Amino acid sequence: MTTRLEVTVKNADRLLNAARVLPHGIEITFADGRSGVIPFDDIRGIDRERLAGVELPSQHVLILRNTDDEPVDIPWDFARHYCDPSYQERSEAAASRGRTRLGSRVRDLRKQAGMTQQQLADAAGIGRVTLVRIESGSYSPRFRTLDALARALNHPVSYLLLDEA
Repeated sequence: MTTRLEVTVKNADRLLNAARVLPHGIEITFADGRSGVIPFDDIRGIDRERLAGVELPSQHVLILRNTDDEPVDIPWDFARHYCDPSYQERSEAAASRGRTRLGSRVRDLRKQAGMTQQQLADAAGIGRVTLVRIESGSYSPRFRTLDALARALNHPVSYLLLDEA
């Protein structure tokens, strides 16, 4: 039997737990111990001279305020890129898997409905090339497009997005 000598909070890579202002950026730390610095040049709407406050109201977002009291939200996933070089690659891989599952689902439902790609595209008010890209998993559609596809297939949007149990 193997005994684990170290454990971390589940999804600790999503939990911000500290932020500190440095001369060149904001140092952030996650619950899993990873830390990094977001350079001021990468934060739209904030620079060191205008920074008036830093808040961590939840473990998922950092809020910076400039001298005009305008908030700039830094979501955990944006911050994570500065702490973990592998995060972006993992994030993009997960997005690709999601696009592929969605595309397969749309294709399967289209075939079950006995529709060609052109018929579904026409019924949804989108181009056939757009549908081809969605079905191949190379395109991530906007909600409006998903809604149009779902209506054309006579299913709720959630049915396109959720795997069958």
